[in-house]
Amino acid sequence: MNFLGCDGIWLLNADGTTVCQGQLKTFTVQEMRDFLTPAMTTAQKAEISGALLTLLVAVWVFKKMRTTIPH
Repeated sequence: MNFLGCDGIWLLNADGTTVCQGQLKTFTVQEMRDFLTPAMTTAQKAEISGALLTLLVAVWVFKKMRTTIPH
């Protein structure tokens, strides 16, 4: 599957059709994947995993504190 892109701007005609004001380009699935989600390094993956784990622990601790403290 290929995707259609425009290096200018997309315009909408009065009849509802879409036109590219610029040069049309086609992209493969792999090109779109690389463009939209560039590969992360191992260090970036570790940083995100650590942050998510910290968030999970913080939410769990907060929830435990709320349920054990009498009102």
